[in-house]
Amino acid sequence: MTPILRTYPRWWRDRYGDEVGAIVDAAPRRWGDRVDLLRGSFDAWLHPPQPSRIPALGALIGGGVWTVVAAGIVAQPVAPDWPGYLVEVLGPALIAAVFLLASAVGIAIRGFDLAGRRVGALICLAVAAYGGWMVAIAGSMSMVTDGPTLAAAQTAAMIATVAIGASLIRLGDGWIGSLVVLAGVTMLIPWAWAWLAFGATWTVIGIVLLVERSQRSRIERDLA
Repeated sequence: MTPILRTYPRWWRDRYGDEVGAIVDAAPRRWGDRVDLLRGSFDAWLHPPQPSRIPALGALIGGGVWTVVAAGIVAQPVAPDWPGYLVEVLGPALIAAVFLLASAVGIAIRGFDLAGRRVGALICLAVAAYGGWMVAIAGSMSMVTDGPTLAAAQTAAMIATVAIGASLIRLGDGWIGSLVVLAGVTMLIPWAWAWLAFGATWTVIGIVLLVERSQRSRIERDLA
C-alpha cells in the first residue's frame, strides 16, 4: 500500500510516513485498509498543520484583478448592457474567476469539520457553478456564449458564493461568512458599481484571512 501513502501531503509523510508505512507493511492486505488510507489522505490535505495560504491569496489576487476590471467598466461613458462585460475585460475576468474559485473552495473547507458532507456538497456546488461561469466567460471570448447565458452562469456562481457564506455563518464563522455573503449579493445587483464592491469585498476577505493566519501562527509559536 506504499503508493497510497504517496498521496498524502509531504508534511504528513515527513511526520508519520515511516511509522504508518511499517504498520501497513506488517499488516495483512485488505481493501478496507486501502479505503481508510485514502480517506485519511483526503483528510490530511483538508487539514494541514498550518492554514493554507491559497484561500487568502486567491481572494487577494482574484479580488484585485476584478477590481481593475470593474474600474474599467465603471469608467465607461455609458454603462454596458447587463451582465456588463466588455470584450477587453473578458480575459482578466476569467483569470479573476479562477482565483476566486480557489478561494471559495478553501473558505468552504473551513467548515468541513463541523458540517462534513453538507460542506462537501457546497464545495461541489462551488466547483460546478464557478466552472460554468468560467466556461461562459471563455465562450464569450470566442463569441460562442451570448449575454443571457453569461448572466445566468454568473448568477449561479454568486448563489453558490452566498450559500458558502451562509453556511459559515450558521457554523459560527460569522466574520468571514458575512463577507462572503456580501460578495455574492453585490454581484447579483445589475449595476456597474456593484462590480467594484464585489472586487473590493474579496480583497478584504483575502486580507482578513492573511491576518487570521498570521495571528494563529503567532499563538502556536507562543504555545510551543
